[in-house]
Amino acid sequence: MKRIFIFFSISAVCFASVLRAAEDGFAPLFGSEGLEGWKVSDWSDVSRPQRAPGTPWKLEDGVLYGLNKRTWIMSPDQYGDFVLRLETKITRGSNGGIGLRFPPQGDPAYKAMEIQVVDHEVYYRGRSLPKQRTGSIYDEIAPSKDAVKPVGQWNSWEITALGSHVTIVLNGQRIIDVDLSRETEPRQNRGRALAERPLKGHIGFQNLNGSITLRNMRIKRLGEDTAGFVPLFNGRDLDGWVNVNCAPETWTVRDDMIICSGIPTGVMRTERMYENYVLELEWRHMKAGGNAGLFIHSDPITAPGQPFTRSIEIQILDGRNTENYTSHGDVFAIHGATMKPDKPHPGGWMRSLPSERRCNPAGQWNHYRVESRDGAISLAVNGKVVTRAYEASPRKGYICLESEGGLVHFRNIRIKELPGSNPPPEMIAAEAEGFRSLYNGLDLRGWKNVPGHEGHWQAKNWVLDYDGKSEAEDKHLWTEEEFGDFVLIVDWRQPRKPRLVQAPVILPDGSEAKDADGKARTVEVRDAGDSGIYLRGTAKSQINIWNRPIGSGEIWGYRTDQMMSAEVRRGATPLLNADNPPGRWNRFVITAVGDTVTVVLNGKTVIDKARLPGIPKKGAIALQHHGDPIQFANVYMKELD
Repeated sequence: MKRIFIFFSISAVCFASVLRAAEDGFAPLFGSEGLEGWKVSDWSDVSRPQRAPGTPWKLEDGVLYGLNKRTWIMSPDQYGDFVLRLETKITRGSNGGIGLRFPPQGDPAYKAMEIQVVDHEVYYRGRSLPKQRTGSIYDEIAPSKDAVKPVGQWNSWEITALGSHVTIVLNGQRIIDVDLSRETEPRQNRGRALAERPLKGHIGFQNLNGSITLRNMRIKRLGEDTAGFVPLFNGRDLDGWVNVNCAPETWTVRDDMIICSGIPTGVMRTERMYENYVLELEWRHMKAGGNAGLFIHSDPITAPGQPFTRSIEIQILDGRNTENYTSHGDVFAIHGATMKPDKPHPGGWMRSLPSERRCNPAGQWNHYRVESRDGAISLAVNGKVVTRAYEASPRKGYICLESEGGLVHFRNIRIKELPGSNPPPEMIAAEAEGFRSLYNGLDLRGWKNVPGHEGHWQAKNWVLDYDGKSEAEDKHLWTEEEFGDFVLIVDWRQPRKPRLVQAPVILPDGSEAKDADGKARTVEVRDAGDSGIYLRGTAKSQINIWNRPIGSGEIWGYRTDQMMSAEVRRGATPLLNADNPPGRWNRFVITAVGDTVTVVLNGKTVIDKARLPGIPKKGAIALQHHGDPIQFANVYMKELD
């Protein structure tokens, strides 16, 4: 009976402890499953199994014993913002630690943070540095005071991690109070600066020497409204994202962050569209004056003649503030999207300015929380709503990260979808159709950059620029790939100053108009040069770019071939002139299926299923040399076969 009484007494105490934990928001770090899911690993790299045999960690009655083995024990869950309470006790000469927010590989002390727990006098033989002593963020920040109790006694800890702000209270005394985002220089030579280390990861405990005992381990998550949120970035790779128009190296992943080089200018988008949601992410510019952005309600590919999509942009900018724009969370419509600012803009722009300037400068992390509800948008910057907009159109689309010249990091990207409103089609962005970019904005990868092209066909950021002076034997720029049936999108612009010339008038049947004397009839046009696009490896199927009255889009080799039937020549003649004036961007959408070609120019069909007898079934695409300067951009391909 005595044993039973003791058993129930202990159980009652434990139950009361659990109740207290539940009441104040704390939960036991080790639940009823004990050590299940916790991983024991080597002391220097948590991705490697323990080297020493045996069981170096055991849990009994809520007390965790670290035996004399060189190991870590790592939580199955990851934690971002939290308060961790526990007690520790060590033996003479022991060295252990408390790991915070560390990834599942590497040494937590240098990949994230280790809070040191050590008998420094014995372990270091009297030669320890302050940043190596109990309570330090190991090898980085020393405790502000010595609050540790003697070896063999219990020490009480409360560690709070809220974003980049970390405080440590040891035995009732605050010994660490640091903003990690300001720690931009490492204080050792083995790991990155604290500002670059993750704000979310595993919790664990180390026993390097001697033994360490821990009890009353409880944790409370802070500010994590996790219900319904799912990650948009998995921390390992770019799964779920589509590189729209940038080079592969523009977007990379390192240390649970998306790294954007800023070069070239362009975007990366989500694989799917979203309408109503709460979106959270953290970002930081790595150079002063950097520029980037977050796009919402976006089309899947870039707007005609632009490196960016039609969308609502949420500005990510550093250190540039004027009356008309700021670096603190502007929201504005771009490239055909519309919205209503919550208050009038000083210049009358379709741009909402923040009510308060809350962004941290370059090198420090910032937190954005975007809420999208039926066309209404709000932005909270570092915990406070400062920008609002209404009546956004589109109000459903893709989410994009923007590259615009500045080295920028993104992390902790997550979304919670809210009930949709079934918006009408005109309020929804275009659906992705499977296009991929043939030009990366950085170089001519994917194109035959033969000797003689150097310095003439040039990648100039998002624009592929040609001066008309290639010295190559074949002066056209050909794709390395060959294509059969496809849809090709190409934007083009004539940068040369126009001059007045006489150009022949072409009739709808493809013949030249004649005057009463039988001479070719001409009209004066503003001519800015000549170029074109070759389809399936042949110049005969050239889609013309010029300033003739007939307009661009003509299939020259077929219209002028007198051996072709009247029907073929008529089909190769543009139905109308849809060109923008010289100097402005134009967009071709060229569809080739079998031996038929359709050309849409600036949204208007100028060639409608023209039949091209003898066109090869497959071949490369070329951008034509005709001796005149020409610029191309936004070259997208969708293969149909």
